[in-house]
Amino acid sequence: LRNAHYLKDRLRDAGIGALLNELSSTVVFERPQDEEFVRRWQLACQGNIAHVVVMPNVTIEKLDAFLNELVQKRSSWFPNGKVQTPCIAADIGEENCACIMHND
Repeated sequence: LRNAHYLKDRLRDAGIGALLNELSSTVVFERPQDEEFVRRWQLACQGNIAHVVVMPNVTIEKLDAFLNELVQKRSSWFPNGKVQTPCIAADIGEENCACIMHND
């Protein structure tokens, strides 16, 4: 579970809303807008969210590679590179959402 907590924390540090259910290794976050990225990383998506199950064999290096690519590509999905985090509070709760309305 340590690596799942690591991924959730790194996503939040990057301004991406994320949720890790208690006693779970499934991390839920905003759905990437690039379907090629979704396929490359084999993300499970539904509506505005995606999730990954952080298995024990997934290393910190692999999580960092995923996160670095996500952050890099994410800036290209918005006009002028200005990231506008979507509201996913209905999916993961206001306390986990990083949109402008819920981000303190």
